[in-house]
Amino acid sequence: MADSKYQPGQQRQGWALCLSGGGFRAALFHLGALRRLNEVEVLSRLQTISSVSGGSVANGLLARVWRDFQPDSKGCFSNFGEVFETPLRRFCSQDIRTGPLLTDRLDPREWLFLFGADHSATDLLALTYRRQLVGDLRLKDLAAIQKDNGPAFIFDASNVQTGVNFTFSGAGIGDWKLGHAQAPDLLVAEAVAASSAFPIAFPPLVLKFEPGVFQHGALVDDPRHADMAHRVVLTDGGVYDNLGLEPVWKTHQVVLCSDGGQPFQEEEDPPQALPMRLLRVQDIIGNQAEAVRKRWLISAYERNVYQGAYWGIGTEIENYATRGPGYTGVTLDRLRAVRTDFNQFTDDEQLVLMNHGWALADAAVRTHMSDVLPGPLPQGEPPSRELLEDSGRAAEALKDSAKHIRL
Repeated sequence: MADSKYQPGQQRQGWALCLSGGGFRAALFHLGALRRLNEVEVLSRLQTISSVSGGSVANGLLARVWRDFQPDSKGCFSNFGEVFETPLRRFCSQDIRTGPLLTDRLDPREWLFLFGADHSATDLLALTYRRQLVGDLRLKDLAAIQKDNGPAFIFDASNVQTGVNFTFSGAGIGDWKLGHAQAPDLLVAEAVAASSAFPIAFPPLVLKFEPGVFQHGALVDDPRHADMAHRVVLTDGGVYDNLGLEPVWKTHQVVLCSDGGQPFQEEEDPPQALPMRLLRVQDIIGNQAEAVRKRWLISAYERNVYQGAYWGIGTEIENYATRGPGYTGVTLDRLRAVRTDFNQFTDDEQLVLMNHGWALADAAVRTHMSDVLPGPLPQGEPPSRELLEDSGRAAEALKDSAKHIRL
């Protein structure tokens, strides 16, 4: 078997959580899941949190506030809501993409900055993350958190030059082709921006480095390596792996995956105009790649390559043997169609997405992790019990959630 050298054993250790891409929709879905994982005392025992795009928005703030959490005697963070949930909801209640893509670019004060070929709207997105989400947090701060027995925070981007997954973490930056480098002073805001630079809207983020900093890559002897390592071109992590599995699947004993990505939608009358036709074909290509990753993930669970659980925004809660209340029918259909954007989400939209992540994470953990977690698991409290139990109101809250606000 191709993965035989990655079978469970002493070399496979630690618990990992993967947070997928999917804009603010994914960030809010993951927020509900993280709330539940905290209640069942899993969040504090994670060794690695790997993220993509919208998942990196949540992961970036999680890294920033990690040292502010106050664990109780069982490892549940008692101030999770105040320290993490409230600020993330506040961030997701605003439009962060129109500024970098339009209004900031029309500001004469930004013209000199944007004049160079290596600066773009994605740099302005990084500035938004720095000012409003993660502050001056740097990779050396992530290393310090891990040294103090916190998790390794990993932010996944895609290297447009090498075509593979490129990671940012306290251990450094890089990919297996380009090599890896130490970059302790690199801003986490830049890592989040690279991870969330959705290609249709945002151009790649360009980062420049001194010669020789990237070592031990497969291309180090290639004559093109010096130029690629000097000017690294990065786009959304979802281009290569929207689930964020790449950094953890070979090494960890437990792999949890929260998937807030866009489920593939069938179309009775596919578009005929060239641009829309090409986008539709691209969606099909992306869908088959992600479907293979999901099948491979579930197959690895079934073959006991590692333990864990998967939950996705399109998952029917009835698929889990042990479960509480969750969304079905029209509400689930509308959840599957919620926009994957970085514009503002209303309070009720947020709460329905959070409820969904909370309920599915609860069902997945109860069904697939009961043998490794102490029982009985705490009941916990969903983000909005009223919206969880009133499916009609939840569906109404999402009636316009598939729409994108025009720039």
